[in-house]
Amino acid sequence: MIKEHFGRRVDDWVLGLAPAVRRIPLTPDQLTLLGVLLSGVVAGAYALGWVQLAGLLLIAAGACDLIDGIVARIQGTESRAGAFFDSTMDRVSDLLIFSGMLVGAARTGSPWLAMLVCWALSGAVMTSYTRARAEVELGEFTVGWMERAERCLVLLVFSLANQLILGLWVIAIGSTATAVVRLVLALKQIDSADSPDAPHLESAPLSAPELHSSQPESGERGSARTDG
Repeated sequence: MIKEHFGRRVDDWVLGLAPAVRRIPLTPDQLTLLGVLLSGVVAGAYALGWVQLAGLLLIAAGACDLIDGIVARIQGTESRAGAFFDSTMDRVSDLLIFSGMLVGAARTGSPWLAMLVCWALSGAVMTSYTRARAEVELGEFTVGWMERAERCLVLLVFSLANQLILGLWVIAIGSTATAVVRLVLALKQIDSADSPDAPHLESAPLSAPELHSSQPESGERGSARTDG
């Protein structure tokens, strides 16, 4: 929701506050991988029970995730392949972080905390999956508000406040609600599109040049770097 509402204005804010981003000597994919590495360190902090340190490290990991798309646009290297790689690594980062929390729950011997982490992780996975699957059937589908940016922000704030359990409740409930809303609305739209009364437009097959020109512009890498 954050990225859908603010879009490229986020780029302007980041570049205004940190103009050095323009001179970062790393490629977007290297920044993405650095974010994954930092997420692994965050996971280790959660596993050891260092919740507030994990919150601080999340700032660095989130910064990498925020600026990789900006750097891609500055360097002119936006691509669908880069967007796909970034989105895939976001899932890896999520799994690492929640796995670290599970290890931490196991260390404390708290099955209820482990169940809460599993619920939050399941909600996060289903939030992403329902959007991805809906977009296969319907095209753009941005319903819902507890996407990755919001989850990271909630996790960061509550970790710094040393209130991880409360943050996990917010993520679990919010992500589940988002996934359910997406499921219901996507089913309605798909049923409506499949209705016999729905208009069906037929088009001639595209020629090779037309097919090439119909592909997303290179500038869409940034818009594709959104999570569901």
